[in-house]
Formats: sequence, structure tokens, C-alpha cells
Amino acid sequence: MSQPITRVVEEPEKRKNRVVDVFLSYLEAEGATVVFGIPGGLLHPMFEAIENDERFRLVVTKHEEAAAFMADGFARVSGRIAVCAATAGPGATNLLTGVACAFADGVPVLVITGQAASGAIGKGAAQETGREDMDIVAMFEPVTKYSAMITSAATFSGHLRRALRLALTGRHGPVHLNMPVDLWEHALEEEWFEPCSYRPVTQTFDRRNVALAGDALIHATRPVLLAGSGLAAARAERHLMALADMLPARVATTPRGKGLLPEDHPLSLGVLGFAGHKEARDTVLSDEVDVLFTVGASLNETTTLNWHPGLRPRDALIQLDIDADRIGRNYPVNIALVGDAHAILMEIVYHIHRAIRDGAKPCSVWAEAPALVRGHERYSDPGLRVSDAVPVTPQRWRADLEEVLPSDTIIFSDIGAHMLFNLHHLCIRGSQRFVLNLGFGSVGHGTAAPIGAALAEPHAPVVALVGDACFTMNGMELLTAREYGVPVVWIVENNNMHGITWYGSKLVGRRRPLESIRYRHPIDIAGIARAMGLSAWVVDRPGQMQAVFPEALGLGGPAVIEVRVDPEVEPPIGDRARSVAGFIRSRDL
Repeated sequence: MSQPITRVVEEPEKRKNRVVDVFLSYLEAEGATVVFGIPGGLLHPMFEAIENDERFRLVVTKHEEAAAFMADGFARVSGRIAVCAATAGPGATNLLTGVACAFADGVPVLVITGQAASGAIGKGAAQETGREDMDIVAMFEPVTKYSAMITSAATFSGHLRRALRLALTGRHGPVHLNMPVDLWEHALEEEWFEPCSYRPVTQTFDRRNVALAGDALIHATRPVLLAGSGLAAARAERHLMALADMLPARVATTPRGKGLLPEDHPLSLGVLGFAGHKEARDTVLSDEVDVLFTVGASLNETTTLNWHPGLRPRDALIQLDIDADRIGRNYPVNIALVGDAHAILMEIVYHIHRAIRDGAKPCSVWAEAPALVRGHERYSDPGLRVSDAVPVTPQRWRADLEEVLPSDTIIFSDIGAHMLFNLHHLCIRGSQRFVLNLGFGSVGHGTAAPIGAALAEPHAPVVALVGDACFTMNGMELLTAREYGVPVVWIVENNNMHGITWYGSKLVGRRRPLESIRYRHPIDIAGIARAMGLSAWVVDRPGQMQAVFPEALGLGGPAVIEVRVDPEVEPPIGDRARSVAGFIRSRDL
């Protein structure tokens, strides 16, 4: 993956500082400008130092899980490492879900947790989480690339550099350091390391396999590219588009890779898999595709329609991933490309360009094939995208929103029935970015993470598309946005239920909907938002979004649009239901 921007920190060869001063110098060098968390006694020296240091911004959240989500959002859109922190005991354990989310999706987050003073560990100090009792280091091990307790001031810098190196090389991911409270103030004689001196650039690749991949693509008659979220992590979207145009190749994306090729591009097949598009399914699973090139896609259940055998191409499957363990995990691979997608795609483009310059001619016949369907007919239930029904259909308000979304918007989706509509019915265009934590599938991420994203990218509009259940889970973080004046627009689809569970329960098991997850009392989302001090609007009719959204975005601060939809309109959940039903039958055998 491409390396984050680093900042040069002027340091003498050796300087005597406190541990916390050295810590902040490394954060500055790595471009980590914001720390998310909730202060507590066993991490007080660190929080105090951050608050009093003009280089950093301390954002105090309403729950530690949201601190991890916000750090995740900051890192996803910026490519730089982000920091979240919490005191010992419940503060640390509250971080776990957010950290697991970052781990599942390969997001670089530095997690700092508090610990009892080094001399008190093992004596039963308040909120102590040492290995003798509740081992917080062990709790974080399964969801981080590195988890360690600092046992002395002298070892701190080595642990920190190792954590940063692991977080930002190979497949990115979170790392965790557990810090006894007394060590922050200890003096530390530090020999300064610039980031480039302790974490190498990992952009090497196998030139032979790159040439084989380029030749296979040149000779393919119906090549297809499948772009996953690893492409976004590598910031390699332009190279994907260049490759697609050069061949030409049609391009599908995974659900998490939605929009990596603008979905109104003539070569875009849309999303393959979970709530995906018919053209993507019909093309990729057909017998016609002779070469399939997957980039940063692990070929998991949500992309492959429960590992459909038809995904294997006729001649060659080329798989590119930063993590060798993900290559060939679910389908046999003909050409394996292990490494950074940005570097490898650039080299493949150069290889094909040189071949064309030397007289080779790509064999792709896609240019002569019928054009792909565009407009409302591209989607299932196209009539619902233009319906004038009241209350508004989920499809119609998204079609309305497309008309007014700026071309550089960063769009977050939370998890739920609204996510399925977002994946299928929202067309991502231009330089818009779509962010979804489908790796771990944590409800609440798409509500809190946009705050971190807006702090990382203050000049881009940030919009969160969430459901009412997501809002009730992490909606108190809107207070965090208001406190710090963070400009996020939340669009909350309100169907007064946990929609994905309601609709799904009608398709699996005994096919009886779970009445318990429908709200007995309607939730006034806009009223709650106004009580928090935010501006809020209600949309319940077609055509209202075009007027309301620009007004909300124009405020330059946090705002909420509640969209009251017809709850009888079901999302495109069939593929997921079939997958779950298959797992249930397998267990029963």
C-alpha cells in the first residue's frame, strides 16, 4: 500500500525529554494531528500533554467505541495513522469493537490504553488490567497487528516504532500499546528516528508475474477487473481507470469498493455481490469472461455470492493483494501478484503501453459489445426510483440525493437495510468516495466515523447515510460534532425498525418476521437532533431532498436530515438471505 504523508520533525541527534514528549514527536512526524478518546485517571498525563500542545487536537467523544470509530474514519480517508485512547478497565474494553472494525478492514490506528502504575501492577489496583487478572494486552491481540505493555521508559521508543512500522507496512491495521500511568513522566534520552528510517517502503513486486499479467490482459477477449477496498487503501484508482480504458476492460467492484470506478463510467458494471447490480452478476459469473483481474479484493462471501463457482474465469484468474494469505484463499489463482496495488498497477499499465507502442493490439471485444444499461433501468424496481408515493420510497430519495451531492463528497454508510439501498440505488460519481465497514459489519461505525473523516479532510463535504437503529446506537456522538463544530450531514432513514433483521427474518428460518425489532413508539429523529442543538429537517415526500440537502450542507456545521420512508418497501436482501439460509442448512446436516 502507498505510504502516508510524513512530517519532518526537527530533532537534535539526542535529546532528554519525558516519555510523553517523545510520544508526541513521533505522532507529529507521522501526521497524526487528532487524538480521539475520553480522558481518565490512568491516562491523564498523556491527555494533559495533548490538550496543552498546539500541534494536536483532542476530541473527547461520548463513548470510547466512537473514539475508535472516529480514528478509523480519520485514517480511512487520509491514509495517515490515527490515534484513539482510553483509560484502563471499561475505557479500554469499550474500544475493542471499534478496533476490531479497523482490523477487519486494514485501517491504521494507534490505540493507547491506560494502566495502573508500574509498581502497583499485580496488587489489585483500581481498574488494573494486568496479565495476572484481566489481561488487556491479550484482549487486543486478536484484533491488532501488535499489542504490548510498556514495562519501562527505556523500552518505550522501541515499542512505539515497532507499532508504527507494523501499522503502516504490508496490510495496514491497528496496533495497541498499554501504558502504566507513571511512565509518561519519566525522563527519556531519545535518539531520534525519522519515519523513513524505521518503516520501509514496501512497493516491490515480482516483475515476471507483472509481465505475465500484462500479457494475459492484452490477449483477453473479455477481460474484467474487480476492484476491492485494497485499491482505495493504495490510492490507486487512477491506475485502475487507465488500465480499464486502455484494454478496454469492464469493471465491477466489491461492496466495500463501490465507486472506485465512477459508476456512471461507460465500463462500470457496478457492484458485484451483496445488494449488487445485475450487469455485474451476469457478466462476472458468465462463461464469457476469459481473464478476471481482482485488485485488493479478498473474494469473501459478500462479494462472491456465497463463493459462487461461476466466478472462476475461463482462462486465467489474476489476483493482486498486499497480503499473500488472501491470495488463492477461496479460488485457485493462475497469476499471483503480492504487493502494493499502486506500484503494481502502474507497472502493468506501463507494460501494456510499451507493448502497444511496439505493435501489440489488445484483443478485447468490449468496445464492440452493446453499451451497458444506464439510468433508472440499471436498477431493480426502477419504478420506485421515480415513484411519487408518500411517504417517499427509499429508492426515490436516493435518486433525488444524487442530483445535489457534490462531486467530491465523502459518503459513509452504516450497516443495516439502508446499507443495501445505498449499495444498489446510490450512484457514486466523479471523485465521490463511498466508505463502508462491511468487513466487520459494525452498526454505529457509519454514524461516528464520519466525524473523524471530516477532521481529516476539512475541505470535502462529508455525508453519513444511516438508519434509525444506527442512530439510536451511536447518535449521541452528534453532540461531539456539535461540540467541535465538525461539518457532517447525517441523513437518517427512518422506518421505525431494525430493517435488515425484519426483512431478513421473513426469508430465513420459519419465515416469520421478528416483531420484537419493530418500534412500538415512532422515533422523532429530527426532534432528538434539535434537542442536541443541531439543525434538522424532515423529508417524507419526493422532490424535497433537492431543496433540503443544499441548505443543510451550506450551514458549514453538523446537521441532520430525517427521511421518513415507506417501511413496506423491501431492500435488495435476497442474496444475503440465501447465503444465511445455506449456512443454517449446513449446520443442520
